[in-house]
Amino acid sequence: MAIRMTDDPQDQNQNDYNDNSGGGGNRPSIPGGGGGLIALLPMLLSLFKGKGIFLLLILGAGAYFLLGKGGGGCNVADIARQFSQSGYNFSPEQFNKASVYEGLEAEAGKNPLPEAVSLLRYAPTRGDQGSQGSCVAWSSAYAAQTILTAAATGADPNTIVFSPSYLYNQIKLDDCQGSYVNLAMEAMQKNGGVPLSSYPYNPNDCGRDASQYFNTGRQNTIHGYTRLTNGNTQTINVRAIKEHLSKDAPVVIGMMVGNSFMQDMMGKELWTPQGMDASMVGMGGHAMTIIGYDDRKFGGAFQIMNSWGRDWGKDGIGWVRYGDFQQYAREAYGIDALPKTNDIAAKALECNIGLVAYEDVNATTKKYMQLRSTGGNSFQSVAPIKVGTRFKMEVTNATPCYVYIFSRQADGSSAVLFPYLKPGETVSKHSPYFGITGYRLFPKGQSMEADADGNKDYIAIVTSKSELDYNKLNQAISASAQTDYTAKVNDALKGILATNASISSTGDGRIYFKVNAGETRAVATVVAFDKVAN
Repeated sequence: MAIRMTDDPQDQNQNDYNDNSGGGGNRPSIPGGGGGLIALLPMLLSLFKGKGIFLLLILGAGAYFLLGKGGGGCNVADIARQFSQSGYNFSPEQFNKASVYEGLEAEAGKNPLPEAVSLLRYAPTRGDQGSQGSCVAWSSAYAAQTILTAAATGADPNTIVFSPSYLYNQIKLDDCQGSYVNLAMEAMQKNGGVPLSSYPYNPNDCGRDASQYFNTGRQNTIHGYTRLTNGNTQTINVRAIKEHLSKDAPVVIGMMVGNSFMQDMMGKELWTPQGMDASMVGMGGHAMTIIGYDDRKFGGAFQIMNSWGRDWGKDGIGWVRYGDFQQYAREAYGIDALPKTNDIAAKALECNIGLVAYEDVNATTKKYMQLRSTGGNSFQSVAPIKVGTRFKMEVTNATPCYVYIFSRQADGSSAVLFPYLKPGETVSKHSPYFGITGYRLFPKGQSMEADADGNKDYIAIVTSKSELDYNKLNQAISASAQTDYTAKVNDALKGILATNASISSTGDGRIYFKVNAGETRAVATVVAFDKVAN
């Protein structure tokens, strides 16, 4: 006697956004090795013009005979070493640690995006990582975290720029051979960032202890981050990147690059893959930051900030067409936008919540399962639902918030439905934080389903401006001495439940609420379903 979460059929249309304009297409298979050191000679000579070339060749030759460490460096010399090995190796284990962003719906008239967005005004002067393979830290701390903070506070980015060394020295791999983007995101969420002026960048040192700066750094943590893929896949969602940029949130990426991305891009605005780029032979991995997009420029392209100095691209900035980006990018991570100063606490918590039958998910006009208010924060489905009925939740939020869903079980206890945890998983792939405001249907790859037990089901929807320990909350619901499920939910939330919320049903059968809640207040609504056999 419960609503449960089940996987959608494989042919489910999840409204994935695949814009292949501007060149490129499907991601090609990535070869196991590069083109060998001899193939690098023209590139190395053109890049270094003889300066230190013999030392570089010695290093490259040594790397040629060693197995790669799998991290992916990003300075030119490190990329050269990778070319002679196995290209860029991102870690599936690290990749799978990140929750998947629940994107907005792209229906006509819903969630329109600007034709062009640029966060360049929030970006610091482009820097040069030099000989160290620290591009993950440069793209994450120096670029992305600085842009986030400048956008939220209005500060001059060059006065608040964050140190890449503080981050890199926490996440470096063995022998300072690069790092993983997910490690950078985790460290920024845990230990934050410190100003470059306090922790200067040294390309020749990755061993300086960062822990003595943790107290300062933790005053500048990021809120969170998500993986911008089409559901729990490796396919990057172009629209999800645009959604973040439109909310002043830069995106950190890992991308395959080769010779045409190096010397050929000096003073050039648009990267155009050439030669053997399409086969990815002789390519290495590099992390950068997407700071904008323009649907008109070059037929549609992303604006990318690099860390190879101001001579690369135009003042350290380049453009990559959407199609080329999809072909060569390996990972994309959206960092949650920071609230404008005092913005979150000042804004009301306001949401429309609807339930949409699975068969109506892709309908041009949504048909909601009709709900009516039964008083307080309780609702009832107008018509009984049949056993096996599948449905998703639609949320339109005007304020960044967390959304959690619980279900009453046959024994009267409670279970967490969302964030959904598949059998065998210890960490959910779904993020409950809807920091990008708008209209969304979720979860993307699953639906709630009415089982065959009993004739009454309940779900509870809890919305909050602040993050809740949803497992602890679920335990409190189960442990409540109340007998009615709505009462159990309200009892478990006592102390943070917003009692002054305005909650009602709308004319089209959805739930609406608004409350001038403080940051620690939550709103709960409980829906009851009568259930009939097929």
